[in-house]
Amino acid sequence: MAREVKINTPSRLHFGMVNPFIRGARRYISAGVAVSYPNNIVIVKEGSELRVEGCRSDEVFTRIKDFAAKHGLKGIIEIRECIPRHIGLGSTTQLVLAAGYGLALVNNRLIDPVEIAVETGLGKYSGVGTYVFKHGGFVVDMGRSGSTVFPPLLTRLEFPEEWVFIIAIPSGSGLDEEREDRIFAEENWNIPVELTWKASYHLIELSSAVAERDFDSFVKALTALQETVGSMFSRYQGGVFSVNSARAIKLLRENGVEGVGQSSWGPAVYGVVKGLDEAEAILEKLMPRLNGKVFITSPRNKGAEVVEEK
Repeated sequence: MAREVKINTPSRLHFGMVNPFIRGARRYISAGVAVSYPNNIVIVKEGSELRVEGCRSDEVFTRIKDFAAKHGLKGIIEIRECIPRHIGLGSTTQLVLAAGYGLALVNNRLIDPVEIAVETGLGKYSGVGTYVFKHGGFVVDMGRSGSTVFPPLLTRLEFPEEWVFIIAIPSGSGLDEEREDRIFAEENWNIPVELTWKASYHLIELSSAVAERDFDSFVKALTALQETVGSMFSRYQGGVFSVNSARAIKLLRENGVEGVGQSSWGPAVYGVVKGLDEAEAILEKLMPRLNGKVFITSPRNKGAEVVEEK
């Protein structure tokens, strides 16, 4: 039995969702990538009861208490660092999985992150965050049909580590889960089915470009996928991108970044460039002009880092 477990999670960038609205077809097919920063850092120790301390502790306790009770898990969960919530980096999924996985380990149990996700209510629409926690790299899930319990993993690829992401987080926040649930429950019949076909094609292009390490094809496919998916969500976010995200994307494009996107509901946006020197030069230009945070991060081809102390 592990006496103590330390877990360091990646963040995830969401590249897009193929069919968010049209019923009668497979919905929510999603793609994304793990990135090295920012991180959640969670320490789980042996204990005689379930206790959660640190940032977002009440939220995490609420999410995992039934899971812990079902499996008879006890321990002290100390959350040392938190990715901010509702900014588009998948913070809640990473944090809940870290707490649940670490808790299982200190109780001498090995529970698959997908099972933890199902039992804690994660992955209702996208499995990308869970597969990023488990595997890292570039992932595509199969979305949901009528019988799906959790979005199955379709593809996992090593992402070229020399490609660098510039992430900008303007002021504001994305939608919370309650608002997201209401949107996906709507009968939105005004979405042309042709948009889902276009998104499917761009996703194939995107995946192929990652596999072939073809940067030029990747940035074209990423931007095309983002613009196609964004048009499906435009009535909810005021345009192809949310208002704050759109300004940041405009700045990235003005500074020569061709592959751009909004992660989930934003406000986080990202641009991908070929190397660190180019990224640093662009970052220097962006920092005085952006009302928010901007930084460089690299893709992460491994999932959560788990260190056990016996």
